[in-house]
Amino acid sequence: MDNRFSRKARRPLRDVVRDIDRDILKLLARRHNFLQRIYNSKGFLDAAEERFLRASWKAAVAEVSPDARLSAQFFSLMQEMEFFPEPGETDSAKQARVHAGFNLAPVQKPVRLDMRGPLSCRATRGLLALAATTGSPLSLEPCLMNSPVLDCLKMLNQAGAEFVREDGRITASEAKALGAPDRALHVGDSAWNFYLILAHYLGRPSRVRLSGGSGLKLADFSAVRRFLPALGARLAHVIPKSNGLPARLECSGMLPDIVTLPRDAPPELGEALLLAARGYPKAFTLDVADHPHKELLRHRILPLLQTAGVNVGAGRDGIRVTPGALRLPGKVALPMEPELALFLLALPLALSGEVRLGGFWPSWPHARAGLQLLEQAGLNLRENGDGIQAGAARIATARFAGLPVDFPEEWLPLPLALASCAALRDGEAEITALFAGAGDNTKQETYCFLHAVGLTLAGDGKLCKKEQETAVWNAPSPVWALAFALTACARPNLRLGNPSVMAGLYPGFWDLYNGLPEPAARKKDMPDMPAPAERAPRRRVVSAVPAVVPAINPRVERDSYPLPETDPRK
Repeated sequence: MDNRFSRKARRPLRDVVRDIDRDILKLLARRHNFLQRIYNSKGFLDAAEERFLRASWKAAVAEVSPDARLSAQFFSLMQEMEFFPEPGETDSAKQARVHAGFNLAPVQKPVRLDMRGPLSCRATRGLLALAATTGSPLSLEPCLMNSPVLDCLKMLNQAGAEFVREDGRITASEAKALGAPDRALHVGDSAWNFYLILAHYLGRPSRVRLSGGSGLKLADFSAVRRFLPALGARLAHVIPKSNGLPARLECSGMLPDIVTLPRDAPPELGEALLLAARGYPKAFTLDVADHPHKELLRHRILPLLQTAGVNVGAGRDGIRVTPGALRLPGKVALPMEPELALFLLALPLALSGEVRLGGFWPSWPHARAGLQLLEQAGLNLRENGDGIQAGAARIATARFAGLPVDFPEEWLPLPLALASCAALRDGEAEITALFAGAGDNTKQETYCFLHAVGLTLAGDGKLCKKEQETAVWNAPSPVWALAFALTACARPNLRLGNPSVMAGLYPGFWDLYNGLPEPAARKKDMPDMPAPAERAPRRRVVSAVPAVVPAINPRVERDSYPLPETDPRK
């Protein structure tokens, strides 16, 4: 007998690796649970405890791997991880995990949406930086109060600004111009905030320590670090062999007259330099002739500088900013945020109906490319001076010949969601042309997304529907969460495991989504309180029984009874 048939079948190595990955997750969850037990009273780890754990981790990594990412970035990632309360592989834990998802089940009726479009948080932060660095008065109302804007507000106030936030309004009185204090500033989780404060410090001899959220800890600012010596500055990362934050910035304040923006530098850094150049000691010219995103940079930054009254000149090769007084208007008209508004405009393609967004659409190349893609999908767009209106029937076929020229890769979940809606309604959808030039990370997230919504990608690039049990899916970014919510219009009861990913970018999105198909109509249907003059007159009761006033416990007096308006304790 052949020994080959008598031996036990060998287990596939991929199954072994899969089991190892599950064991790693169990260990990480166990580590997270023990870590919570040593948190202090404020709910985080003491600095001494974290230093001990970090040093121990680095020593252990040095024995098995020379990879700096394993010793620095992976430790930071482990510190930021979140788990369900009772992780595990038991049936009860699995059931709890399924019910933990946020159920997406919009009403299957034509959408009727009429609202002010979400306003650009990038333009908001640019105006805040201009007002803080010059001490000019400013009033922004309304504005999108999301996490990047609030982090920028806190960062500028830490540096010495005096902004006041009230609901959807930000105001600043005329004050002293923002200096360059030698202190530690927290920029939040947005790279744009980091570039804004970085460009401000470059114009004067200074030094500062900058820290950020978990996203910026794992970010790669190596291109920025290589570019700063040309501006007389140096960026040193606090964590050895790391390319993210925290970092120390040292500036000489000696800037050249003309500087060329490298091709690998982010365009947001160039925009921040031009915003801060008004406060530099002499005129500053940024050469963007060879930068691949020069048109995007021009369209985003020039209208903002001209609105603020900055003396700016744009040539064929560069943009020149001359120091001078700033003239901020009393009321600034902010453009829409295209990253959010495009998904709202796409709702008629998923549910049919009409959407009208008040405000003006920005002239940025990628914003115009987004409208072109929606028109390719069958959306009827009508743009006027005070808003943009969109209407369409539900998308039945998604045949994208390709993406518009300036359509960014970060927005690829939008056409993917539209194609998924068509495929889930038994229509024809093909996505080969969409993801031809996409990166590996985007392609991997695409496969995970399709599996979560019940689709599979055939060999010819077409989407095919498959029957499967609905599982909870965690969106890697807000744009993916928006795409998931849009796809749920064609397949209700999809579950999103991390709906909070949208809270940072668009806090009111889920209230809007849950109110579909007519979010504004639900508020109108609620009965209003009658005016004071319309209320029934009070009845005066006369009795011969003497009244006995009970004693009031002073300990609960403040909590149980309203204080009069003239009370000095209020």
